[in-house]
Amino acid sequence: MEKKKDTGTKLKSSQLLRESLLDAEKLLAHAAEYGIRISEKHIKAIVDAKAKEQLGNWTEQDEVDLWIAFQTLSKAVHPVTIDSIRASSIPAEPPTGLWATIFRIKKKRSLVKRSVNWYSSIALFSMVGMLILQIYALQGTKYLANLESGNARMVEIETRIQQLALVPSDERTLMMEQSHLENEIIQKIQEVESNVELLSNWLDLTYNIWSKATEEVGKAVQDKRDFDDGPPGFAAPNNTTQNIVVIQQGKSLLIILNQYILPLLYGLLGGFAFVLRSIATETKSMTYTAVSNIKYGLRIHLGALAGLVIGFLWGDISSSQLGMIQSFSPLAVAFIAGYSVEFMFKLVDSLIGSTEKKVTGGDSTEGTNKAD
Repeated sequence: MEKKKDTGTKLKSSQLLRESLLDAEKLLAHAAEYGIRISEKHIKAIVDAKAKEQLGNWTEQDEVDLWIAFQTLSKAVHPVTIDSIRASSIPAEPPTGLWATIFRIKKKRSLVKRSVNWYSSIALFSMVGMLILQIYALQGTKYLANLESGNARMVEIETRIQQLALVPSDERTLMMEQSHLENEIIQKIQEVESNVELLSNWLDLTYNIWSKATEEVGKAVQDKRDFDDGPPGFAAPNNTTQNIVVIQQGKSLLIILNQYILPLLYGLLGGFAFVLRSIATETKSMTYTAVSNIKYGLRIHLGALAGLVIGFLWGDISSSQLGMIQSFSPLAVAFIAGYSVEFMFKLVDSLIGSTEKKVTGGDSTEGTNKAD
């Protein structure tokens, strides 16, 4: 007959066993701090294991009791894990690395604290950049709106002056109206010219991309010369041509800002809002781990991508019958998509569904016509 294995045989504790004992102590301390009930047998198993590990007096039964107690503790404190406890604990060593050296960071901080500071700082910089670009875009939009309204009003005034010229009357009222309209059109011309100048200055912030062509046209107007590469006798552009160049460049820049850059930043900000809210929840429940950094890093990138997709597809989205979405601005939808990527996928699915119905409806109509 085989002899039973002696459970009293002394063993040497491995590195894994010693680390597991330390982790079990941390779980036990967390359970005691938050009033989670643990049986005395399992507490005693961990305490005895610690004492025997220090004396080097391990047995097989001691190891079995430790693993059972560790397993019981893990179930009792769930969803808190040893990884989340490590992330919330202040490290024993001061921070090291490039950033710690550059900014002379000597204070010990937990992983959660470092992550909150990192995401909060980047979110703040992103928000400031977004606000600057938003204000910049609003200024350009205002200048273009003033130009369009001023030009429209001048067309109305000129039409009315032409109508008054066709009326053979010397009535004082008509003469006063004509004089008033002539003064108004002079005022509108000055307003339009001032708005063109403001728009040109607005474009100067992007000199190398947009304003360079405007400056070249302006020099040609000022010098009253022909273009070097133009045909013989080709007259230099006048002020009207320069104004048209400024207006077209302003419109192009606003399209890029409103359809691409700002939606991307709003989506990015929505992603940061989701991450900071999730970190706050996980910090409160002590479930934040080092793996969460990877998850949230990907989530922020998805938020920016979602905002950019909304900017690309906004023309199709706004023309589709998607209910409440039509009452939102594209930037608001980009923020919502960045905060909830699932919302964006549902939106894209709805867009695909509506497109598929149109295609299917067209095919069925053609089939009916052929049958007739």
